[in-house]
Amino acid sequence: MGLLSSLKSKAGKSKSESDWNSESSADEKGGSHKTTAAFSNFLATSNLDVHAIGYDMNQALTGNTLENISVRRVESGQTEYVSMRQKKNSNSCALVRTSDQDRTVISTIYRFGPGRHPKMHILPDNARVTVDAALQNKSIPGEEVEVSSRSFTSRAQVFDTTLGNREERRACGADSLLVMERADGTRIAQLVRNAELRTPGTVKYSGGNGGRLMLDLHEWENGDKGGAAGVEAFAVASCILMLKREAERFINNNVAAVS
Repeated sequence: MGLLSSLKSKAGKSKSESDWNSESSADEKGGSHKTTAAFSNFLATSNLDVHAIGYDMNQALTGNTLENISVRRVESGQTEYVSMRQKKNSNSCALVRTSDQDRTVISTIYRFGPGRHPKMHILPDNARVTVDAALQNKSIPGEEVEVSSRSFTSRAQVFDTTLGNREERRACGADSLLVMERADGTRIAQLVRNAELRTPGTVKYSGGNGGRLMLDLHEWENGDKGGAAGVEAFAVASCILMLKREAERFINNNVAAVS
C-alpha cells in the first residue's frame, strides 16, 4: 500500500505543522519526485502523534530496547493505537486500538536472514485475535502483505494490498520527513519530525524516533470507497515498520563505526 523510506534531512529552517500540509518534497536522490498537483493538494484530515523514542548513539551501542509505541490523536488528545512488541530480540509487533486491546488490527512479523523482508497481516474487521495469537499463529485469517524494497540501493519500501499499491520513502530537503504515496504519486501520509513535532526527548540525529503523522483521507471519507479507518490503521502500522527499519540501520551503522 505504500512506499516509505527515511533519510536524514538537510539542515534548514524548521516548518510549522501548517506549512507541511501543502508542501511537496524532493526524492531520495535530490531530484523532483513526480512533481504533480497531487503533492500540492495534500491536506491532512487526520493528525496523529507517533510516540517512539528510537535510539541515540549511546543507546545504539547498548542494544535493543523493548518499546511499545503509542499513537495519540492530536484533535482529542486520546491515545488511539498501541503497537505492542513482546520480545526484546524481535521487532515483531501487533497494532491494537486502545478501545479494544484484545483484538489485533494488523500484525507485523520480522524474519531473520538476508533478503527476508517483513510481512504484514491485516486481520478481518470481524476477527478477534489476541496479540499472542497474531504474532505466533501463522494460520489466522486475513490479508498478508509482503514488504519489498523498491530497488537494491533504495530505502523506499513498497506495500501491495487490496487497499491499493503504496510506497513509503524518506524525502530530503525536509526535517526528517517520511512520506507515503500511492503508485500514481498521490501523497497519502507524511511523518514530520522537526523540532516542533518530533517525539519529546528525541533529537534530529536519532534513529527511529517518532513525530507527527499527517494523513489525507479525503478519498476514503468523501468517496464511495469507504475504509478510511482501515487505511489510517495501515498507514500507522507501515510507518512504525519504517521507523523500526530506520532504527536497525542506525544501530548497525553506529556499531560498525566503533568496531
